[in-house]
Amino acid sequence: MAMATVRRTISLPPAVAARLDREAERRNTSFSSLITELVTQPPEPLPYAGLIEDDRQLSQRVEEVLARLAG
Repeated sequence: MAMATVRRTISLPPAVAARLDREAERRNTSFSSLITELVTQPPEPLPYAGLIEDDRQLSQRVEEVLARLAG
């Protein structure tokens, strides 16, 4: 069964469009197929997700936390 499609026009910065064009060419696929593949993938989890929620006072302790991270 064929998938229904909807045509949309989007504006991209030239550098982003060029990068997507190169990647589509590298994968030997169309620009549209590449965009479809990229937007249908589930997002990867962020390695720092939840960091700010873990410490409600973080914004008041930024210097202390950064100093600890710098070790």
